Amino acid sequence: MRIGKAEINATPDGIDVGGPFLEALAAVGVFSREAASDISNPGTKGAIEQTTTAIDSAPALVTINTKGNARVDQIEAGAAWLRLNLAATGVGLALRPVSQALQEYPEVAGPYAAIHEGFAGPQETVQMLGLLGYATRTPRTPRWPLEAKRLDA
Repeated sequence: MRIGKAEINATPDGIDVGGPFLEALAAVGVFSREAASDISNPGTKGAIEQTTTAIDSAPALVTINTKGNARVDQIEAGAAWLRLNLAATGVGLALRPVSQALQEYPEVAGPYAAIHEGFAGPQETVQMLGLLGYATRTPRTPRWPLEAKRLDA
């Protein structure tokens, strides 16, 4: 999680939490990573409810599955996701990832298993899960410069 414009610009990946209101709350210590991870926190409850509502009201779900889970499978799935996102955007649709439920850590083992049971065939891995529908346009966000991620052989 990146809190505030300075963190978002310095490390433009992960979940960005910005804007004057949230930055003010962070500056006075009301909003923090610790507060966001507390599921009894009203702000966290609200974020969970918004995500649940988005999932429940999505007109379509989309998955990208692979037969394996090797690094090459993951990279190919990521490339397919990018192509899907561009195609959806090109016809006026929005694609929203629901990726936390696909992480491989104990806290999401239940949702991970349920998603695979519902959306994957034998020996398949659900690499990407998303909501597909109409939504307001997402504002542009900072990106890493190519030089920061390119590996020269």
